[in-house]
Amino acid sequence: QLGYEFGLGGIWLNLSIGLGLVAAGFLVTSKLSKLRALSVNEVVESSYGPIARVFSSALTLIYTLTLSVVQVISIGTIINGVTGIDATLSMLVGGGIVILYTFVGGMWSVTMTDIVQFVVKTVGILILAPIFCISAAGGWDALVSKVPEAYLSVGSMGFDKSFAYIVLYVPGLIIGQDIWPRIFTAKNEKVSKTGTVCAGVYSVFYALATVVIGMSVFVLLPHLNAFVVGVSTFLPVGVRGLILAAAMAATMSVSSGTILASSTILYNDLYLRFVRKGAAQGTSHLREVTITRLFALLIGVVVMVCSLWINDVLVGIDICYGYLSGCVFVPLVASFVLKRFSPKAGLYALGASTVAVTGCFVVVGTASSVPIVAGMASGLVAYAAANLLSKQKVPSPFE
Repeated sequence: QLGYEFGLGGIWLNLSIGLGLVAAGFLVTSKLSKLRALSVNEVVESSYGPIARVFSSALTLIYTLTLSVVQVISIGTIINGVTGIDATLSMLVGGGIVILYTFVGGMWSVTMTDIVQFVVKTVGILILAPIFCISAAGGWDALVSKVPEAYLSVGSMGFDKSFAYIVLYVPGLIIGQDIWPRIFTAKNEKVSKTGTVCAGVYSVFYALATVVIGMSVFVLLPHLNAFVVGVSTFLPVGVRGLILAAAMAATMSVSSGTILASSTILYNDLYLRFVRKGAAQGTSHLREVTITRLFALLIGVVVMVCSLWINDVLVGIDICYGYLSGCVFVPLVASFVLKRFSPKAGLYALGASTVAVTGCFVVVGTASSVPIVAGMASGLVAYAAANLLSKQKVPSPFE
């Protein structure tokens, strides 16, 4: 969609994801290897205490839930566009498949399906789709000559929109609850670092491929901003199916990870703390797995309901990363950087930034960088003030 509307300027969404992953690879993996933690919120508690963990849990749950919603909407859009099946039923069928294998297999099923989906979307979207799209447009020179001149500039989206994607995604990927389990479950620090950085580099190439596809659809079908219909119209049979499967694979890969991330937050950060305090120590492994599976199923139902309600991919993205990057990033990264700090600083930063982000969403809407910048700024001011005024300092758990 962004490639269709802005040309090369639409690169900033996936490019920011790539930059965030590269940054996570260099800044976060070595730190996380020192901790035995399952979630972002465990790290928050180790730095700022149990109340801050609850606060952070609520914010990261909003993030993972909304990101799951975004993917289910995308899955439904693709199925609806290919088969003509009702959009609501398409979301229920496509999302239901993801929920089922995540419910049954947990992180292992997510990892195994990710490998298959990675291969499919690499062949489909990164390689074949751009080749056939450029060919259908008459070659690269013809494509370039038919798009507006502004489409050939990476700044065509405008500074505000480009900057909004940077502040949404770069911090969000560094501390993403859907990213951290992949880092936690890596064989060792070297594997987690190399894998995360390579994923970031891959995302940059993926960004280029998607905007080229969007530009091609603009040239061939200038009055139709629709990926599915565009691909179905000018790609040959066989390749067409592979590319649409690749688009499905991309959304399924993310949604399974975020559903699992949500269930981890519910079980680890909320259920064990409030419902069965300390239950994990006296609970059998089978019981733990059963409970987290049920939470994954519950999350799946909530995601389905929200998908039918929101039904807009980019709005969902703005909401989920707005709360994660705008509220959790500052105190979490401060615990990485500072050797000693006040536990109260993180709590005050979380509270101030949540109020700021929510207020800005209400006043200026979601399609702006204002909420996230306001959240980061208010969080930074609150953190710095509390840290300076407090006499009680604790060492960073990463030291």
